[in-house]
Amino acid sequence: MISPQDTILDTVYRHRATEAVFRAHGDRAGACILCEALFERIEDAATRYGIDLAALLKDLEAAAAGDSLTKGA
Repeated sequence: MISPQDTILDTVYRHRATEAVFRAHGDRAGACILCEALFERIEDAATRYGIDLAALLKDLEAAAAGDSLTKGA
C-alpha cells in the first residue's frame, strides 16, 4: 500500500510503474514532480502542485498493482 507520507523516491523505487503516474500528474500541474520534488512526501508534493491527493493515490495504487502483476509473471 502506498501512503501519502511515503516519499516519491521510495514509491518509484518500490513500484517502477508509478513513475508514469507522477509524470502524468506533473504534466497536468505544469511541473516535473520527479525533477523538483523527488525527496518530498507524496502529500506534500500534491499540496505544492495543487494535485488531488486522493486521485493521485488511486492512480499510484493502480500502477503499483499492475507492476506487481508484471513482476510475478
